Amino acid sequence: MVLRTYAKQHGRELMQFASYGAVSFGALIIDFAVYWGLLALVHYAFVAAIGGYVCGVLFHYALSSRVVFRSRFHQRGLIAETSALAKFFAAGLLGLLVTAVIVGILADGMGVNALLAKLIAAGCSFIVVFIALRVFVFKHSEQDRLTEATQPIAASAV
Repeated sequence: MVLRTYAKQHGRELMQFASYGAVSFGALIIDFAVYWGLLALVHYAFVAAIGGYVCGVLFHYALSSRVVFRSRFHQRGLIAETSALAKFFAAGLLGLLVTAVIVGILADGMGVNALLAKLIAAGCSFIVVFIALRVFVFKHSEQDRLTEATQPIAASAV
């Protein structure tokens, strides 16, 4: 009963969070695929990691701005979009920092299995970056919230 009430009250946010999860999973696949491919081409793994991460973030931005946070994306012009892209990369760097710190503390400092540490860090980073994107990158005015609240979720297709 409580969950049903919560879902009714926060259905839009829950759908947005689920969409964000799907986009994040796709970006993770892109990240690892590019990383794996670049490992065969470059001598240093960190170079491959940077390439994979950047491709994953670009993929994530393209889908997040047009699917997850589409109502906010469509209301901006090209100049504002450039600013949003910079903020998006800053949020991505925040996620990278969260991941590095958690893995460093758990795996290197406390001896937790490195894979388990990475999984925990990925979950924490996922939430931190979602909040940063929602609050700082794809925020909108109260008027936008009112307009968005009156539109059915399925009616605002890509």
